[in-house]
Amino acid sequence: MQALIQPFDSAPRLLARSARLFLGNLPFLATVTLAVFIPGKLLFQFVGYLIDIPPDGVASYLLMDFSDLVLGSLASAAAIYGLTTRKGVGASLRRGRQLWARMFWTRIKVEVTIALWMLLLFVPGIVAMVKLALTEAIVVLEDGEPEALDRSRELTEGRRWRVFFVIAPLLLLDFAGSIAVLSLLPDVAHSRWMLALSDSLLAIVSMWTTVAGLLMYLGLAELRKTASPRTG
Repeated sequence: MQALIQPFDSAPRLLARSARLFLGNLPFLATVTLAVFIPGKLLFQFVGYLIDIPPDGVASYLLMDFSDLVLGSLASAAAIYGLTTRKGVGASLRRGRQLWARMFWTRIKVEVTIALWMLLLFVPGIVAMVKLALTEAIVVLEDGEPEALDRSRELTEGRRWRVFFVIAPLLLLDFAGSIAVLSLLPDVAHSRWMLALSDSLLAIVSMWTTVAGLLMYLGLAELRKTASPRTG
């Protein structure tokens, strides 16, 4: 993990580092993601079929959004663990399962917090997203940290513009990926198995955001440790 710890002093440099780490570990990240998402998405689509939810309706979108939280909690925990320990897919998925409940609950709290701020105004919602950008890495790497949201707010304090300029391009990339999938597969919204496959492939792209969050966390945590050592 020490090789990943570098100062977070520039958003463009961190984006470049995260791109190299993402691409250099793409086989591992893709395997972890697809191992979780393909069976998981197919299962959720089967549930949608059983309870007669149309694949192209609002209810289907909400079900798939919920499935992203459920499956992403396992995949992101496994990916962060594997990147920081250099363990294989099997060991990473086992650790991801151990951390799943805490990661899922943390992601629910993050989503609710951002959504509530978004209901007030768009800008406060973006600010909340920036403040909570490090929660996934904190859940995996700080077992003794009782509240990942507060810890993320603490670490991002004073550096939130820098965090924003890392997150914003990645959000645009996710959006562009969704548009590209819809353009290349115009019938995807009407096919359950194609929806499951496309969501799984898009989840691989979203791993870049997880990688960037990990590098931001490592840089900011090391800086905070140097400036004011945490006890305990």
